[in-house]
Amino acid sequence: MILSVSAAVAQTSPSPGAQPAPAPAAPKDPLGRETPQGLVTGLISAFAAGDYDRATRFFTTKKIAGTAGTAASRVALAKTFQQVLDRNGRLTTPAELSTDPTGRVDDGLGETLERIGTIQTEDGAVEILAERVDDDGVMVWVVSAKTLSAIPALARTNADSLSFASLTNYIPAGPVVGGAPVVHWGMLLVIAGLAYVAAWLVIVLVRLIVRLIKRAHGETPVARFMEAAAAPARLLLTAVLFVVALRWIEVTVVIRYYAEFGAQLVSWFGLAWLLWRLSGAAGEVALGRMSRRGQLSTYAIVSFLRRIFQGLVALALVAALLHVFGIDFTTALAALGIGGLAIALGAQKFFENLIGSLTLILDQPVRVGDFCRFGTALGTIEDIGMRSTRIRTLDRTVLTVPNGEFSALHIENFSRRDRFWFHPTLNLRYETDPDRMRFLLQELRAMLLAHPRVDPDPARVRFVRLGSFSLDVEIFAYVYAVNFDDYLEVQEDLLLRCMDIVAKAGTGFAFPSQTVYVARDCGSDDEKATAARETVKQWREAGELQIPRFHPDRIRELRNTLEYPPPGAAVR
Repeated sequence: MILSVSAAVAQTSPSPGAQPAPAPAAPKDPLGRETPQGLVTGLISAFAAGDYDRATRFFTTKKIAGTAGTAASRVALAKTFQQVLDRNGRLTTPAELSTDPTGRVDDGLGETLERIGTIQTEDGAVEILAERVDDDGVMVWVVSAKTLSAIPALARTNADSLSFASLTNYIPAGPVVGGAPVVHWGMLLVIAGLAYVAAWLVIVLVRLIVRLIKRAHGETPVARFMEAAAAPARLLLTAVLFVVALRWIEVTVVIRYYAEFGAQLVSWFGLAWLLWRLSGAAGEVALGRMSRRGQLSTYAIVSFLRRIFQGLVALALVAALLHVFGIDFTTALAALGIGGLAIALGAQKFFENLIGSLTLILDQPVRVGDFCRFGTALGTIEDIGMRSTRIRTLDRTVLTVPNGEFSALHIENFSRRDRFWFHPTLNLRYETDPDRMRFLLQELRAMLLAHPRVDPDPARVRFVRLGSFSLDVEIFAYVYAVNFDDYLEVQEDLLLRCMDIVAKAGTGFAFPSQTVYVARDCGSDDEKATAARETVKQWREAGELQIPRFHPDRIRELRNTLEYPPPGAAVR
């Protein structure tokens, strides 16, 4: 007995390294009734399919006053409910319904109640309420008992008090498609067409007003905004007129539900399009004013802010669409798995480029229109975007560089120069004697000082070296110029004047060459060589040979004993 108990304990006791079993997943409702949006979507689908038995599963299981409580009576109640909705009812579209399992908490109702539609009567609107109940361990939303109890009375009242005749009553209904007669779908197309024509006429009238404004005041910001808003405003106005007209015709609740939902989606697209176009027009107006004022430094800032706003508009539209279709963004990312990791890595690069674009805009090492060198490439900045910068190279190709990489490069901006450096080196022939060199130096300096486009401080001309094949004269000066093309014009003039001065001096420019002199070697001068040796002998005997360095006393004796400037110079 002890052995059997021990064996049982050994079988039931977990091993030290065993992991606890994962908690079972929360049960899901097969009808999708966990949220108010799921309740309405499922109920409309059942009505569209004519499956009233399934429609009753979206009703509360509580006792409903005025019904027998049998399955047949519940099916009859579902049919009556649809008839009431067809006449004067409206179910809330997914765009207005909560996707939270707990529903809305700010609607003034209880925690377990949610408003999902209305039914119009002579005494006002009657709310269609949903309640949250427990269905076999799953919390679901169903049509409340209070609403269902009022349906029979509402059916009798609406049947007697209908104040207008539906146009569809005088037209053959035809076959049922998508839960509604074909004639109802045809009426929707007619209403949509009439709404579009009415909106088109309104926009035509607005454009006529814009033309009158342009004729009277020219191109104004108001006219530009109205022109940009014309197309999206026509789409928005069409959706609004369509929804208004839909309230005045009697169609099934299925058609009314899908038509209103479609009109809401169109309105959202139209609103996003309108904001997109208006932001573009605002950017163009701002850039035009800045261009007239010469404030080109803010061009990139305006373009960046416009794109940020347009990106936020697109993001808001995507978020709204995800909400409408009941998609949780975080859940969708988690479901991606490896794809989510790839998106995260891509987002890292995106934010790197975004920070790079902010650096370029705030620090402004370059602006649109600037000519610069970055890395080993040269080009003109055409656009600074959120992700990359586009540059027009000297080959007229467009080079796109990610902003994260571009902001880390060494950028040399040629357009920011206040003056241009003029620094040619003149290589003169060795036949140029010292006096002609002095003439050249003086004339070149005079030319630079006299030129109105050359900064006189400094305007330097110096004989700098005895080259291997030429006498080199270096010119160092700065030129006043608006841009590089203007500088090239001034440089051309200066170089031509330098050529005139060289020709005037009777010399010329050297080029790499060798001169071979063929002559009889006369050897060294014996008399001068003897004199040099005698002088060195005297220095040795007197102890005055200044090698390897000069004695300090001798240095003091030699200081300032040469005449400089040399004799005959104008400046002493």
